[in-house]
Amino acid sequence: MLSLEKILLRNSVINDADLERADAAVETYGGQLEDVLLGQGACSEEDVLVANAELFGVKTYGQWLTENGLQAVTSVPETYELEKKWWEEQQAFPLVELDEVIWIAVTDVKDSFVQTVLSRKTGKVVEAVIILGHELRQLHGLFEETGHDMTMAGDAQSLRDLATGAPIIHFVNDVIQRAVDAKASDIHFESYRGVFRVRIRVDGVMHEIDRPGIAMQPAIVSRLKLMANLDISEKRLPQDGRIRTRVSGKDLDIRVATTPGVAGESLVLRLLDSVDGVSHLVDLDMFEDHLDTTRRLLASSSGIIIVTGPTGSGKTTSLYAFLNELIGDDRKIITVEDPVEYQTSGITQIQVQSEIGLSFASVLRSVLRQDPDIILVGEIRDKETAETAVQAALTGHLVLTTLHTNDAASAFVRLMDMGVESYLLATSVVGVMAQRLVRRSCVHCQAPDTNGAEQAAALGYQGVQEKWSQLLPNSNYSASSGCSNCLETGFAGRRSIFEMFEVDESMRHIIATRPEALAAHLVDSGFRTLKEDGMLRAASGETTIAEVLRVSG
Repeated sequence: MLSLEKILLRNSVINDADLERADAAVETYGGQLEDVLLGQGACSEEDVLVANAELFGVKTYGQWLTENGLQAVTSVPETYELEKKWWEEQQAFPLVELDEVIWIAVTDVKDSFVQTVLSRKTGKVVEAVIILGHELRQLHGLFEETGHDMTMAGDAQSLRDLATGAPIIHFVNDVIQRAVDAKASDIHFESYRGVFRVRIRVDGVMHEIDRPGIAMQPAIVSRLKLMANLDISEKRLPQDGRIRTRVSGKDLDIRVATTPGVAGESLVLRLLDSVDGVSHLVDLDMFEDHLDTTRRLLASSSGIIIVTGPTGSGKTTSLYAFLNELIGDDRKIITVEDPVEYQTSGITQIQVQSEIGLSFASVLRSVLRQDPDIILVGEIRDKETAETAVQAALTGHLVLTTLHTNDAASAFVRLMDMGVESYLLATSVVGVMAQRLVRRSCVHCQAPDTNGAEQAAALGYQGVQEKWSQLLPNSNYSASSGCSNCLETGFAGRRSIFEMFEVDESMRHIIATRPEALAAHLVDSGFRTLKEDGMLRAASGETTIAEVLRVSG
């Protein structure tokens, strides 16, 4: 006889260990098996939906629309004199009446209460389709908000009770699951006047995925705070925390940051894959000349290697790719970060805690007494940290660090603005790399772009391919029209573009005397800029010219 767990096992959604763990929890604490599986992160709401649809012989909302040739519902149909609150409480929605049959959407097909009520009320046949929670919330959002909908108990104990209830737990788990499925980097829970929405950042671009209703905001925020061990009663000050959870049987680290606002608190969740988040050097997929330069820099016994770029440009990922190239039993590696994003075996990692005086500079001074060979400094933010990093480099350590500048050449000017002497930079810095992330063209809807070469020429980049022809013998410009695989954007995934240089003797003289002249010297020496590196990637068909210009300016 078919059962939910048998279908999930057959579909390879869960394994025997997941089922044993869930059964034990049900036996100890009670509850339904599917709720426990969802709560433990063993499977997604969509996995359960598909299994329940098969188990009870019903259609999913998407299947029903397709089979009947209908578009998604965009307005509230006949509600049979039943108010929004009733439909929300019953977790149901009236879809349409076809040939004297009333079709409704429900999240639980085992409960026939709504069908019974409507059948007695109208005397008609009522059929149900099964729908995902977020799809149902979008349908409920079609009702007009009323003043009653905008209220919710706000005392700490009430919020705690709501936040630990199954509906809120399922909602939060579902949002995280959908963000992971979409390969999102961040989840934003945003409060505005009368609006509470959820957006995810995929490939650097924001997409709205849910609008649960302003009444759910306090409970959802409280749920996330409880998961991150934050104070749910503190709404006036920003808070930072961390969530470690399992999603579809996979471990996930999430950084949580709260921000108070006039319309209520907003939260941002940064998703960090604790298993697959760290790349190796070859995974950065540099052109061969950049890869050779990077390996020469990493072979240095001392000096500073700087990676520059704005927030979210992949600097930390690159630094850890460098570390993976350097990790070995013959070297001691220590990192100083705020926060530690990727926990890696074989190295000592220290997290900065400024509130107790554990700053980058103070930790770095302590680290120098630990006899390291290689030091990773998450970011140089002030003069003291910069000078300590220079001192470490000049005393025989290899220092890897990041800096917020627009390009590689500006790194020296930025450090001098902090108060570091130019002659110290000239002797300590061995190389600088700048990077950005451009979106990859979706391979599922990709087609040749016959105007690509002409567009590049019009922008003055017709010589780029010829100048570095050994890196890219043939051009293959492409464009993607958008499809379901890429959220209709034409892009799926991101890759880095780089500019970098190794400091030689002629550069050291310029840095020590006229650092503002370094950019012009680099151009004369055959240096490839970020935009030029991106244009080569566009010519290879990996991205588009418009995307390169969007990112590099």
